[in-house]
Amino acid sequence: MTEAASYRKVDLHTHSICSDGRLSPTELVDLAVEQGVSLFALTDHDTLDGLPEARQRAEQQQLSFINGVELSTQWKGIPLHMVALNFEPDNSALLAIVQSNQTIRLQRARRIADLLVKQGLPDLFDEAVELAGISQLGRPHFASLMVEKGLVKDANKAFDRYLGNKRLGQLRDVWLDLESVLTQLKEQNMALILAHPRRYPLTVTKLKHLLADFKKWGGTAMEVASGNEKPDSVRLLERLSQEYALEASMGSDFHGPFGPWTQVGKFTQVNESGIDLVHQYW
Repeated sequence: MTEAASYRKVDLHTHSICSDGRLSPTELVDLAVEQGVSLFALTDHDTLDGLPEARQRAEQQQLSFINGVELSTQWKGIPLHMVALNFEPDNSALLAIVQSNQTIRLQRARRIADLLVKQGLPDLFDEAVELAGISQLGRPHFASLMVEKGLVKDANKAFDRYLGNKRLGQLRDVWLDLESVLTQLKEQNMALILAHPRRYPLTVTKLKHLLADFKKWGGTAMEVASGNEKPDSVRLLERLSQEYALEASMGSDFHGPFGPWTQVGKFTQVNESGIDLVHQYW
């Protein structure tokens, strides 16, 4: 690893209004510059829509920019996320997966609306689609509509009373299987990163099984730090990245300016000297 690659201030996991973030791609890039970030990636959920704007602003700000996306997938029935980085935006294999996930998201929203109707609410689907606009349609949009229409006091009540898993049942999305996604992308000359490994309902033993499969099917890296990950957890993930020969990635998973731990460029410190960094040649 070169000295230039090590100890740079990077952020390889962020979100804009094109998925479920609070800032536009331009505002997000400006914030990254304010925070002293030198290498930056926009990784919106299942969409590449924000990349042209973010790249244009990054060039204006002389900020090194990496194309990114956070893909929804599943492993043994468990929904999980994978970040792809450093790809060409017209990559046909990636675009096909993104389009598939967009279709799944729309079908999921229709299911949510139907389940809410069964609970006695009006059909909110069309209004939710309109409210979402360019962002990724999801439960928060239904919650906002419920508040606006006076059906609930606030968004928390909407989730407690109508939108939680206990109310909607196990609303499992039929995402593409992890093996299928990796098989389609592993020859596409991009970094394939398991996002925030400690956030899934997995014991360490099961996490190791996931990492073994991820590596076997073509995964190249794993996040060792994401947002406010606890230091002990980061140390564990550093060791696992070495054990499974996966490069280490890191990012804030920034969505909006509503807490100091989520700030762009901020995440639990990583011991970079002992691991291979995914961004070492960028």
